[in-house]
Amino acid sequence: MTWKRSALLVLICLTASAQARIPIILDTDLGDSIDDALALAFALRSPELDVRAVTTVIDDVESKTRLAWKMLGVYNRRDISLAMGAPEPLLDPTMTTASKEFEVLTRNDTIPDAARRRASDVIIDTVLQSRGKITLVAIGPLTNIALALKTDPRIKNSIERIVIMGGAYLSSEAEYNIKRDRAAAEIVFHSGVPITAVGLDVTSQCKLREKDLDRLRLANDPDGNFLVRLIDLAEEQTHDANPTLYDPLAIAAIFRPDLLEMQSGTVDVPLSGTGQTIFQAEAGAKTQVAVRVNAPAFLDLFADRVTRGSSALR
Repeated sequence: MTWKRSALLVLICLTASAQARIPIILDTDLGDSIDDALALAFALRSPELDVRAVTTVIDDVESKTRLAWKMLGVYNRRDISLAMGAPEPLLDPTMTTASKEFEVLTRNDTIPDAARRRASDVIIDTVLQSRGKITLVAIGPLTNIALALKTDPRIKNSIERIVIMGGAYLSSEAEYNIKRDRAAAEIVFHSGVPITAVGLDVTSQCKLREKDLDRLRLANDPDGNFLVRLIDLAEEQTHDANPTLYDPLAIAAIFRPDLLEMQSGTVDVPLSGTGQTIFQAEAGAKTQVAVRVNAPAFLDLFADRVTRGSSALR
């Protein structure tokens, strides 16, 4: 009977490992800047995370959803739910700037009908149907998250926390994701849900190093080659050869909080302003903002994952 006991032990270990993974929904404005694609790749390559759904947001959501579907195919993860989000902010109009990253799309990169569901509905259903609490990860404007919270407030009790790449909390700078939808940001920050906010104060310190790019290019695997292609296209548009890993740092904050120093407080986003996030320190508050980062350690982690991680993770 020894083999049965061994098999049972393996099963218990595998079950415990699966339960330990953090379930997330990733909401992204993929294609607007290269760090979104790098964040999605990082999440898919991180065994600590269980990516339940990917949702797109703002402007050309058709192309963004097609790009997300293509990436999920490259990483062999089309088991993950995909949904098309709100094309415009709650108060402001859409923007029509074309993205070079969309040039990887071909006529064959069509999305399934299921991906045309409203992102806010998929967020609500995924959260409410989950056995445990889910972490929402917003690396674009907060429109979809705000719509989900307002449409069905019940989800608040089933959200572990909302991790946001957005804002600037130690300066008066207006960050893009907050600025594009100030109303949505105000809704989310005042939702009462625990929030981890990773802003420009720390993310701007995390610029991809030349040695990291070299590792990615030398990896020479299908998903690595795809990322390199996106990076090269982004460079043609931005003339920046070394992308800043704004969004990937928010992914790391989910499972490697030791990389960041946080401070508790409250955040306001005045609708009459330019998108500035006004932070007030307050002990015990549900919102935590990042104030320091161990950038070298984070960059090492990111490079390790996107160049050596397994694309077959489930």
